[in-house]
Amino acid sequence: MSEHRIFFRETVERILADALDKADIDAAEERILPARLYEALNENGIPLMLVSEDKGGIGATVADAAAILRAMGEASAPGPILETMLGQQLLASVGLEFSPGLISLVFVDGIDVPELGATEWSNATVHAVPWGAAADHVLIVARTAAGTQLIVTNGADWTATPERDAAGEPRDNLSARSLPVTVIALANGDAYLRAAAVLRAAQCLGAIEWAFRRSVEYTGERKQFGREIGKFQAIQQMLAELAGHVLACVGLVEAAAEGMNPQLIAAARSRLGDAIDATITITHQVHGAMGFSLEYSLNSRTRRLMAWRDDFGSTLYWRRMLAREFTHLQRDEFWPAVADSGLAAVG
Repeated sequence: MSEHRIFFRETVERILADALDKADIDAAEERILPARLYEALNENGIPLMLVSEDKGGIGATVADAAAILRAMGEASAPGPILETMLGQQLLASVGLEFSPGLISLVFVDGIDVPELGATEWSNATVHAVPWGAAADHVLIVARTAAGTQLIVTNGADWTATPERDAAGEPRDNLSARSLPVTVIALANGDAYLRAAAVLRAAQCLGAIEWAFRRSVEYTGERKQFGREIGKFQAIQQMLAELAGHVLACVGLVEAAAEGMNPQLIAAARSRLGDAIDATITITHQVHGAMGFSLEYSLNSRTRRLMAWRDDFGSTLYWRRMLAREFTHLQRDEFWPAVADSGLAAVG
């Protein structure tokens, strides 16, 4: 890990230690964002990580941002952190001023959207928007037959129907009869979807690592039949299985964030789906009933893993993307293609 990336991560870890506690995490289920955390993130320029320096940002890479979001996932930090970071980059990339507040970001296909240059969207509807009612701006990346469009809207112009994800955080349905919009062509919409997928993968990885580490600690603390449960072979086997998932995902997610290779991104998201399933199953088996208690921090991670698992493309979607890269190849072409994508080195 580079020196500046270590600095970014350590800065965010200090912020999280000072400005986020279990009560803040629980308050997200009441639609309350941790104000101290977001103030500290803004003071340190974290939302502008991906905006280039010439446009007032930090000019960090996706891999730098992934290191930060990995720490956020480990701490179970609530709110549209990823969406705000990537949304600021989107606004800057099309020549718009960045937002001083929260941004929510969604990618949609197959819905009726206004044409390029339009200033109004009639009967607008978009579903499952993270913290939609709280966002200052809602950005919609819409893939249409005419190409990809970025639709910029003000959060206050929407009517929100409150909904929740598996972690209890808001995923609101938004609607408006007549919505003021800015509609701009987005030439590299798929690149932003891949960036969002990698950044969410990093958040998931952080939550997985925390859950694994806490489970190992717990098996050394909990005693059954006169000895620590970590000394039982069945428990050791489950933790060894989970360790394999963790190691595989660390390599894939880090490599995908570093190179932004489409094949590696698809592979990372595909492998992550299996790791999330194993993490939820094994860590709760190890902890027993206590792990399901809202007072215990494990469920803050596993419930977010449930909510994040299929964000920015489901596991099935990314497996299809991965298969599409290789299924057309002849037998003697397959291994060179795997090696060129970087999958061989990671594996």
